[in-house]
Amino acid sequence: MCQAADALRSAALADLVGPAPEPVIPAARVRRAPRRADGRERLVLLGTGGGSAPKATRCGFSNAVVVGDAAYLLDCGEGAHQQAWRAGISMHLTRRPPGGSTVQAICFSHLHSDHVIDYPNLLMGLWPLHVVDVYGPAPAGLPIATHPPGRQVNLVFPDAPTPGTRAMTEGFLRALAYNINIRIADENRVDVTRMLNVREIGVTRDGCEPDIDLGVAASGEDAASAAPAMEPVEIRSVDDFGVRITASLAQHAPVFPALSYRFDTPSGSVVFSGDTGPCDNVARLARGADVLVHEVIDVDSIARRVAKLPNRDAIVSHLTSSHTSPEDAGRIAARCGVRTLVLSHLVPGDDEFTEEEWEARARPYFDGEIVCGVDLDEFALSS
Repeated sequence: MCQAADALRSAALADLVGPAPEPVIPAARVRRAPRRADGRERLVLLGTGGGSAPKATRCGFSNAVVVGDAAYLLDCGEGAHQQAWRAGISMHLTRRPPGGSTVQAICFSHLHSDHVIDYPNLLMGLWPLHVVDVYGPAPAGLPIATHPPGRQVNLVFPDAPTPGTRAMTEGFLRALAYNINIRIADENRVDVTRMLNVREIGVTRDGCEPDIDLGVAASGEDAASAAPAMEPVEIRSVDDFGVRITASLAQHAPVFPALSYRFDTPSGSVVFSGDTGPCDNVARLARGADVLVHEVIDVDSIARRVAKLPNRDAIVSHLTSSHTSPEDAGRIAARCGVRTLVLSHLVPGDDEFTEEEWEARARPYFDGEIVCGVDLDEFALSS
C-alpha cells in the first residue's frame, strides 16, 4: 500500500513539473567492495583519488599503517577525517571505535592541497589528547620554477611564498583560533596547538635548516635537481610499537621537497611513493618491501580534459614529468622485488577506467600481486 501511494505521489508530481531532468553528472561507477584483512597489522587505503578535482567515487589520497593500538597516517586528502573513523582510527584516546587505533604520527609526502586539505579537519574533529608527531617537507625556498622557464610571476604572500609543514600547521591553527579558544574556554578541552610536534624534512639551502637533513644538494629547479641519488634517511627510529620510518626525495618537480616514505613494522613493510615521476630513489627505498603503494596517472585522459584551457601546455608538461604511468609503476615494482604493487592516487579517478584496466596496464611488467586500490581497502602485513 505504501509503495503504491509513493508511486501515485510520484506520478502526480510528474504531471505538475514534467519529466525529471537528466542528471548533470552521470551515475557513478559502482566500485568493488573494499578488501578486508585479518590481524592487527595492516595497511588501509583511506582515499585513492589524486588531484583536487571533485570525485564521485573516491576520497582524496590518504593512507594508514595500523600496528595494533597505533596508527600512522600518510597524507590527509579530502575525506581523510571521515575515512579514518570508518577504519577505526582516532586521535582521541578516550573516544575511538571499539578495538580501534590511535594516531601516533602523520607524514606528508608534499604540500599540494590534495594531500593536506583534511589535516585541519582531522585535528578539529578528533582533537588529540596526546602529542602527535608530524613529519613533512621543509620550506622549498626560492626561486619557484616556472613554465615556460623565465616567465615572470607575481607571487602571493611574497613575505613567505614557500612555507613548509610547520608554517602550514600554524596557519591552519591560526585560521581556526576562535574555534580552538572557545572550545578550550567553554568545554575545558586541552590546548590542541600543544599536541603537535612538527619535524620538517629537507635539505640545508638558502638559509633553510630542516629538523631532519636528507644530506644531499637538491632543489625544485628541475627533475634531476629535485631527487638526486641518495640513500634512505631514518626520520623516526623504532618506537614502542616496533615501527621505524625512513624517507627519500621523490621527483615531483617543481614541487620540492617531495618525499617517499617507508614504514617497517614488526610484521612487514610498506612504501608510499608519494607523487613522483619514475625515480631511482623510490626503487631504492622500496627494495624488498612487502607492499609498494605507487601513484599512477593516464596523461592522455587529462590532456583531453584540459584541451581547451589556456594553461593546457603547462598542466600537461607538469603531469608528464612528475607523475608515473601504470606501466612504469609495474617496472619499478619489478626492480624493487616487492610482493604486492598497489596502484593509488589515481588520475583520473572516477569513471574513466575500471580497476581491472589500471591493473592490466602494469601486469606485463610485474609478476607479483597487483591491486588497483579502492577506498578502505586493507592489506595484511604478515611476517
